[in-house]
Amino acid sequence: MFSWITKPFVWAHHNPRILKIFAILDKIIASINKNIAVIGLGVGVLITALNVFCRYLTGLFPDFIHLSLTWAEEIARYCFLWSALFGAAYGFRKGVHISVTMLLERFPPPYAKACVLGIHTLNAIFLAFMTYAGVMVCYDNYILGYMSEALHNVPLWIFLLCLPLAFFGATYRSIEKIYEVSWMEADKVIKNAENEMIHDSVTKD
Repeated sequence: MFSWITKPFVWAHHNPRILKIFAILDKIIASINKNIAVIGLGVGVLITALNVFCRYLTGLFPDFIHLSLTWAEEIARYCFLWSALFGAAYGFRKGVHISVTMLLERFPPPYAKACVLGIHTLNAIFLAFMTYAGVMVCYDNYILGYMSEALHNVPLWIFLLCLPLAFFGATYRSIEKIYEVSWMEADKVIKNAENEMIHDSVTKD
């Protein structure tokens, strides 16, 4: 079951050059996802706090100070959006997304492995579709010439690039999980998933 999916990944596991490429991609994509998630969150919080402070000063001294960052709300919203999507993509690598293994534990190891492969395959298909949908959203906004509401000279599609980029990163992670499970012995699949969740939830990189 699912042998047609696992064959290319098993072949890749025994090819040193492919393993080296995977290792490089892993570091690059993980670094991009993590840094954008952290920077987006930090910038969003900073802009929001600054805007609140400016409005507070305006309310405190209305006759002398008139400060309000009209662009702050929209920029902060997109910062949080980028942070959330890239953080979610990074979560696929860390294995921190919610999952229930109780039912899989009751299956014989070969069936449990097939189920895990099926889950990751469906994830990859869905995320690949969302990547395509994200590309189409950006393309449609580019064709229609939509601009940012607050920053009128900035095209809206630039802010929406987070959709295809983040979903592409998540798709790669799902494919990577298929690769990992493919060459793993069936009786170790569930145990490995549980250990990975425990380890990655307390380990920082």
